Amino acid sequence: MKLYPLSNLEEMKEVIAVARGDEPADLLLTNGRVVNVFNGEINETNLAIKGTIIAAIGREYKQGKEIIDLEGKYLTPGLIDAHLHIESTLLQPAELARIIVARGTTSVINDPHEVANVLGVKGVEMMLKAAENLPCDFFSTVPSCVPATNMETAGAEIDAAQVEKLLQHPGVVGLGEMMNYPGVLEGDPEVMEKILASHRIGKVVDGHAPGLSGSELQAYLAAGISTDHETITADEALEKINCGMKVIIRHGSASSSLEELLPLVNAGNVDSFMFGNDDREAAELISKGHLDDLLKTAVKMGSDPVMLIKMATINAAAHYRLYDRGALAPGFLADIVVFNNLKDFKAEMVVKNGVLAARQGSTILDIEKNNFPGEALQSVNVLSELKADDFGYNPGAGDVPVIGVVPGQLVTEKLYLDLERSEGGFVRANPGAGLNKIAVIERHHASGRMAVALVKGLELNRGALASTVAHDSHNILVAGVEEKAMAAAVNELIKMGGGFVAVNENGETLASLSLQIAGLMSLEQAPVVAEAMDKLLNAAKALGSGLPQPFLTLAFLALPVIPSLKITDRGLFDVDNFTFL
Repeated sequence: MKLYPLSNLEEMKEVIAVARGDEPADLLLTNGRVVNVFNGEINETNLAIKGTIIAAIGREYKQGKEIIDLEGKYLTPGLIDAHLHIESTLLQPAELARIIVARGTTSVINDPHEVANVLGVKGVEMMLKAAENLPCDFFSTVPSCVPATNMETAGAEIDAAQVEKLLQHPGVVGLGEMMNYPGVLEGDPEVMEKILASHRIGKVVDGHAPGLSGSELQAYLAAGISTDHETITADEALEKINCGMKVIIRHGSASSSLEELLPLVNAGNVDSFMFGNDDREAAELISKGHLDDLLKTAVKMGSDPVMLIKMATINAAAHYRLYDRGALAPGFLADIVVFNNLKDFKAEMVVKNGVLAARQGSTILDIEKNNFPGEALQSVNVLSELKADDFGYNPGAGDVPVIGVVPGQLVTEKLYLDLERSEGGFVRANPGAGLNKIAVIERHHASGRMAVALVKGLELNRGALASTVAHDSHNILVAGVEEKAMAAAVNELIKMGGGFVAVNENGETLASLSLQIAGLMSLEQAPVVAEAMDKLLNAAKALGSGLPQPFLTLAFLALPVIPSLKITDRGLFDVDNFTFL
């Protein structure tokens, strides 16, 4: 990646002239309190910008073609999200950029493995193209696990040769989260070739290692894997950073490790931590914010704001070798946020590449919408409409394995319950006991494959919820009480071409959101998406669910790389023992 933002001799001379005081700055920000991420100090001074970069900082700089007096407000580097899936915001890149730049985020490390599991290499290339010429830099990692495992049916496969080719793209910073840690530990040749491809060209390898410790963690790290965003407990985090791993503290819509991990951070180990939202939906981006919300929340928890800013800027820039950003200093990219204070973190002004990009929470630059190929807009392929009888479930003799939802976490419990059976040995949903049915229907190849099981903790009393956002293969996922309602929800999704839907006990649609792009992202603006999502959440609540984000919770019940019990189109999967039940 770039060590310095400029490659043109004349531009460099112009920057030096401004720094020497021989020429006026293009933009001069005066009387701002500059947060120095190198020494932790805050100094009231002036900042001179020439073109796209910072030329100089100091009280002596008083000439500028445009001068803005900040009247003592705080200047920080543009915020950097160290781990995000654009698809999980439900927004296309252009619309996401419009929202988060106004909140102070100027760079994102994006892992497009959601769309890759639907469209393969074409999906990754589509996202790289869609991220061009936006007021937020979306750097990418190459998805390492497509499919995530062979325990589910994805829409495509990305092999080691394809990974190596994608890694050459200038917008790619490394290999994406290596979820297949058993493959790493066992030395799987295909997994090893993907990791080595990134190492060979000097790019990083992101990890995904929930609960990994001891010799298994040592072996995982020995492969040169350098980050983890799935750390849950303090002890786990300490073991990982003591071994040199970087921990990305997650604060998303469905899961947050902020409360558990933030107290560990101190002046001695702060370089080992970064921040990432991972998954945050459009409605929360509008109502709460992005990294600005994380910073505000962390300060309320008692953390030092300057230390937090370091974690949200230079730490991510340094780790992902984006050496041209992450600090306010001469020679760095002019990505700057002006905050009202370091408590509320309200972004009053954002400068991106030396240009004023946002004021008072609104992006002021024109942003062109992306054009997406027809293949991306027609991604739901199901053999036929579903019927109520398709959702019958006969688990066999003995106690019934049940997925146990853990509120606020991506991990689940593995429950075994003694349940009543109807004639023929079938088990039904029992909302009185907190039990709903859950099913996954393959939607990429029209195979007709599906699996049915039980889940406890979604709290639906009636009706059904269905989605094509089902990590990581993104098949159709539905949960509910009545089989008729579940069938109706799935059939509505098929008609919509993907998205979210909530139906009542009679199969009538209460609310829906169409996600036309790969069944994952909307073509609409964020407020439209947020309003539809609000109606869906209200519908889910009316159906009995008390979860704050039931659709996000539902989406991770199909992810067979996070313990303990998950469901895919191939069956109920015991992650702990890596076997189907």
